[in-house]
Amino acid sequence: MGPLLLTWGPRIIGYVREYPWRVFAAILVLVLLMDLMFRKRSRGSGDDFGGLDFGGDGDGDCGGD
Repeated sequence: MGPLLLTWGPRIIGYVREYPWRVFAAILVLVLLMDLMFRKRSRGSGDDFGGLDFGGDGDGDCGGD
């Protein structure tokens, strides 16, 4: 682990210094995806998408006639 960290460490630090917002955005997306995947659904039947209700009655119809 030591030699690997010594080889890649400066490159990673350089990338973080050059593109801090990209790194922040990548970490944020990773945390949000992990939260979505591992969230314990304490209520409901699990049919909804993380507590968001997209409406509809499940017939596949997008409204209209």
